[in-house]
Amino acid sequence: MVIRCPWATKSPMLMVYHDTQWGKPTREVQELFRALCLEVLQAGLAFQVVLKHEEGMDQVLHHFSIDYLANLTATDILTLCRDERIIRNRVKIAALVENAAIVAKNPGKFVDLTWAPVHYVQLDHLPTAKLKKKDYEAFVTPFVAAFKELGLKRMGPITVYSYLQAVGVVNDHQLNCDFR
Repeated sequence: MVIRCPWATKSPMLMVYHDTQWGKPTREVQELFRALCLEVLQAGLAFQVVLKHEEGMDQVLHHFSIDYLANLTATDILTLCRDERIIRNRVKIAALVENAAIVAKNPGKFVDLTWAPVHYVQLDHLPTAKLKKKDYEAFVTPFVAAFKELGLKRMGPITVYSYLQAVGVVNDHQLNCDFR
């Protein structure tokens, strides 16, 4: 029997995400940006909602293409907000567009802001239970500040820490998880 982090056992979608994507280190800018977009869209929602819309968002947003999103207009954003295949939150979609424009100007800077603070080596927090905000707040604060200084939107500590987990900057698979 496969042992997973408890959060991943709540649905088949979460299980697949956990087993195939979450926590796998990547330094490829498009993969990093896509993961950040998913976390921005997730804020205030269950991640299952994001996964439910993932295929539609990949179609509509061209797999979260930095170049595609960076060139969208305010009119395009309003059009997207009417498309039922995606999470239709105007503020979040506008943030994706603004963030894409910023990343497009200097993709290497975005990769460096994600990985340089940990010297491009995955950190292992060795969790035995679900982390609470107080467990990672001091760690994530410099990342949040750097992302905001770059101009990225919707960069709160929970969103940023979830992003760092998703792209493998930190390994937060629980100690008994077979995917550590």
